[in-house]
Amino acid sequence: MRYRRLDLNLLVALDALLTECSVSRAAERLCLGQSATSSALGRLREHFNDPLLVQVGRRLEPTAMGLALAPKVQQALALTREIVDAPLDFDPVNCTRQFTLVASDYVAGVLFPAISRELARVAPGVRLSLRDLPVPRDGDVVSEALDYRRSDCVIVPQRRLNPAYPQVPLISDVLCCMVCAQAPQYAEGLSLADFCAAEHVVREFADGRNLAMDALHLQELGIDRRVAVALESFALMPEFVVGTARIATLFRRQAEGFAQRYGLRIHPAPLAFPQAVQVLQWHPYQERDPALMWFRGLLLEQAALLDQPDD
Repeated sequence: MRYRRLDLNLLVALDALLTECSVSRAAERLCLGQSATSSALGRLREHFNDPLLVQVGRRLEPTAMGLALAPKVQQALALTREIVDAPLDFDPVNCTRQFTLVASDYVAGVLFPAISRELARVAPGVRLSLRDLPVPRDGDVVSEALDYRRSDCVIVPQRRLNPAYPQVPLISDVLCCMVCAQAPQYAEGLSLADFCAAEHVVREFADGRNLAMDALHLQELGIDRRVAVALESFALMPEFVVGTARIATLFRRQAEGFAQRYGLRIHPAPLAFPQAVQVLQWHPYQERDPALMWFRGLLLEQAALLDQPDD
């Protein structure tokens, strides 16, 4: 490759020549013949309009131009090696990047507090930006997040993944029902009749078209709920269940956290909801990005810890 008429490969030869002050030793260092190394020196002399190395007694000595160029050439080659070797040398301790990730507030609530704590421990310079699932312009939330909104990763339910993007399963969960612990009608359990008769607190997407997993399954079964409150956030559900006879259907991992902080009781859903798998996806052009490779690995490690019992 040429830059301003100079073949940049000659910089490697110039570094060897100025370091060794010998054509033969420079040739050995470069794994070239002496004639090829002499030719390189000639081309360098022509480009810089300076002999660069001159004969002094039985050895070559650098000229003033050669002495001035030597540290600059070494610095340029060191920077080039740093760029070329970057995928091998990624160190999270020195990373100051912001990772932008799109996920539901359910995923953000059950997984990312642990992610944030781990980042503070092993990569204190990293900043984390969490965004809710967007309303897609063409029905594809993955391309909306990765192409239009330039996010680094997106986590979506398996039924909403886009096969055109790399993917890996991240976490799985089951739907359960959450009720007020003081509601006497649910003290012994929750029947399908109770479920159908009760008022419900539900999660609805902002666009009003895409149904949450529980709503989609109930629609397929022909079951209509009496919706008392519709929210755009799972995190607000406990506030509208406590002190009422209402029922909220949500994922067990998040419900267990709410039950510890509110006066709530968890019951198995009185009908068989399918298991929910959340899938991590990213853009193909970022497949080999060393920082994102490390970050995706961190997500998978922390997700795996969710299934391990507490000591």
